[in-house]
Amino acid sequence: MGSVPQAFLGGWSISTVSLWQTGPYLTPITSPSYDPGHLNLVYRGAYQRPDCVGDGNLANPTPDNFFTLNAYNPIPAGPVGNCRVGSLVGPGTVAIAAGLAKSFAIREKVHVRFESTFTNLPNHVNFAPPSTDVSSPSTFGKITSGQTSENAGNRTGQIALRIEF
Repeated sequence: MGSVPQAFLGGWSISTVSLWQTGPYLTPITSPSYDPGHLNLVYRGAYQRPDCVGDGNLANPTPDNFFTLNAYNPIPAGPVGNCRVGSLVGPGTVAIAAGLAKSFAIREKVHVRFESTFTNLPNHVNFAPPSTDVSSPSTFGKITSGQTSENAGNRTGQIALRIEF
C-alpha cells in the first residue's frame, strides 16, 4: 500500500479474551443444627445435606427463584442427607473483553500507539451463585449480587496513547 492508505488502513490490531461457561455445580445444604446422626456438625463448622425429594433445578430460573425449595426436606431422615454433592447448577457466565489498537510510525524508530480495551463488552449481567441453604427459605435460590471476577462485572474501559522509541 502507499503511504496514505497505509496511514489509515495499516497498523490495526484487535484482541479478545472471551469466556462462556455454564454455572458452577452447587450442593444444597441445611442447618447443622439438624443433626440426626449426632455428628457434632455445629462444633465442627460443617454443613448437613438435606434429603432430596425431587430435582431442585428449575427449567426457567429467575434471579428471585433460581432453585425450587419444594425438592428438599431440610431435616434428613437418616444420619446424613441423601442430596448429591453438586446437584444444583448455578448461573452461567458470559464475559467478553476486547481491545483495539493502531500504531503510527513517526520516524524509523519512533512509533505512537493508540489503544482501547474494554471488559464485559456486551455489558451482560453475570449473576453470582444463589444461596443453597434450604433451612433458610427466605434466601434459598435467590440471587443477591453479580459476579465481579473473570471480567464478568460491570463494563470497564480504558484508552491509552503511548510513544515507543
